[in-house]
Amino acid sequence: MNSYEIAMILDPNLSEKDVQKIGQETRDLLTTYGATAIADERIERRALAYPVKKHSEGIYVFIDFTGPTTAPQQVRYDLRHREGLLRMAFVTKPHVVEPVEEQRAPSVPVPPPEPEAVSG
Repeated sequence: MNSYEIAMILDPNLSEKDVQKIGQETRDLLTTYGATAIADERIERRALAYPVKKHSEGIYVFIDFTGPTTAPQQVRYDLRHREGLLRMAFVTKPHVVEPVEEQRAPSVPVPPPEPEAVSG
């Protein structure tokens, strides 16, 4: 299972109810395609860097999830012609590696070196 984030830019003229509906449909699709641990979505209204379909701002929706490698492609296919969706991107998030404590052997005293025999 990989960790992903889906970022969608929606039409700024959509009502709050329509934005919530698209978010719920996306979460349902993710669950259908085997995604688990779906985090709550983040919704923000932002200005766009350049006009997209004659809009200078958009509603950003971000959803974090874990799922199989095929899930993003399948969800993208199902959402591609959704009314009100301007852009969509999937980002693979890096795996978080937990720090492992070093396992040290119990300290054993080292015997002093034996004196060398001197021949005369």
